[in-house]
Amino acid sequence: MWFKVEQKRSSVGQKYVVRCNSEIAGKPVVEERSAKGTTEARKTAEILASTLNVTATVYGTDADGEFVHGVYEVSEGAAVATSPLIRRLFAESAAASLTLKDQLLADIPEDTIKGFATMSAALGYIVAQHKQIKRAATPQIGYSTLFRIFCGSSDANTLSLSTNDATIAILTRKLSDLPGWMWLSELPGLGSAERSAVIPAWRANKVTLTIDGELQVIRPRTVFRGTVPETGAQFMLVVQMGERRLGQAPLDSVGLVYREEDESAVVATVRQLLLESNPFKDRVVLINRDLRTVRSKMSDRSWNDVVPHEHVRAELDFIAASIRNREMLKAEGLTIKRGLLLSGPPGDGKSTAIECFVNDIAGEATVLIVEAVEHIRAVYHLAQTLAPAVVILEDLDLMTKSRQNPYSYAATSKDDLTGELLQVLSGGSAYDDIVTIATTNHPEAIDEALAKRAGRFDAHIRMGYPSEADKQRILDLYLDRFGVNDELTRRRLQQTLSRDLGRLHLVPAHIEEFVKAGIKRARLAHRPPEYLDFEPGIEATKSIATQKPAAS
Repeated sequence: MWFKVEQKRSSVGQKYVVRCNSEIAGKPVVEERSAKGTTEARKTAEILASTLNVTATVYGTDADGEFVHGVYEVSEGAAVATSPLIRRLFAESAAASLTLKDQLLADIPEDTIKGFATMSAALGYIVAQHKQIKRAATPQIGYSTLFRIFCGSSDANTLSLSTNDATIAILTRKLSDLPGWMWLSELPGLGSAERSAVIPAWRANKVTLTIDGELQVIRPRTVFRGTVPETGAQFMLVVQMGERRLGQAPLDSVGLVYREEDESAVVATVRQLLLESNPFKDRVVLINRDLRTVRSKMSDRSWNDVVPHEHVRAELDFIAASIRNREMLKAEGLTIKRGLLLSGPPGDGKSTAIECFVNDIAGEATVLIVEAVEHIRAVYHLAQTLAPAVVILEDLDLMTKSRQNPYSYAATSKDDLTGELLQVLSGGSAYDDIVTIATTNHPEAIDEALAKRAGRFDAHIRMGYPSEADKQRILDLYLDRFGVNDELTRRRLQQTLSRDLGRLHLVPAHIEEFVKAGIKRARLAHRPPEYLDFEPGIEATKSIATQKPAAS
């Protein structure tokens, strides 16, 4: 960065104007700031030039009119500067360096000093003889500096609003097209709430979402100048980085920089925009390490489509009622916080019951279905910002490992989430507006502090195998759904279920699969279902279902 004083004379009343031309979001913009005194004028030119990476010119006014007082320019070297005065100065310095070379380096071979020595001598001459020229680096840009440049001189206040990276990504994409907002494309770095500064070296990662079947990959933009619609008040919005973990820089808040008198209007404006940009609120979110899938509902399945476990249905209905009456409970000092653990053999209906429950409360709460995650605390932090919320932890035994059994099924190379989960489910870290529902096929593999401690999982329902009456109800449900009306076929299937399959431990999934296999065969043969269509599926069920123990 090079500065050259062009005119020695002073402006009237020592007042100057600093101007520069830049391109913001593809549009030419003229930035102009007033300054009082030569020191402030030079500093303002330095801020503008170093922030926008353009040339800033200082103008003064005297009895003869406007004149150029000085130029502040960012360049790789003075030789490529656009200012003719700076180029001339470099040429003078280079010429002087040749004289120095002749005087001081005459005894050194020409090949040794060619190029490098000449440049070194020239730079040395510049530093020694022209104090007004300097190189400067700006590793970070303070919020107050940004505010002075783009919103005028004033004492700026700052405030951080918590949010999540997906909301930030969608918000910043929206702001680029909104009137009254300017994306400062020359500032790609992230903000730091602790330093109140933009750090150019910190860059935002891409955010990947699937929203109602549409894949979106968004690169968040980071620094904007905004305008309050009602008053025209200007402020800064800076995307901020959260706690750094494993080299990552998650986005978890936006910083606002504003005049004190504009605070309420600025905060209200940005809060509304965050609310409109949030893709998660009152939606179903499937979370894994690389992708978040957002849906309005999990499916069209409802309680009418299944034969639910009686106790599970009652507990899930109780949770749904608590969510719907959250405000009434809150008025009496009660919360919706609850933990439910469902255990039982694979295929017993745990996931189906949760699916029906989620579809039942669709649009009334945010549901986070955790398939894979590095840090469970981040999930609960997100859930709290979206409350009321339900966090569903499928196969809890695979996500955590028991401290009583260090060789349990969960791979020891994975991060141990047990400690984090213990903290978020109880004690001072508990979240009052979140319901946690977990499932497991192996309850014995779960840490006792999770499974048996009151206040973490308030209810543990062991589902097990359906009764003989429930198995017949499940069979009739699927036969009715697929229009199997032949009485002989239905009667033979009912007899097979109670006689041939009665010696086996069956779960609802077994019955569903052999019925669907038979229906598929009949559909492909273009005729009504017959008993023979179901026999291959029944034989397959016999081969995979476990035998009941012999009666003693």
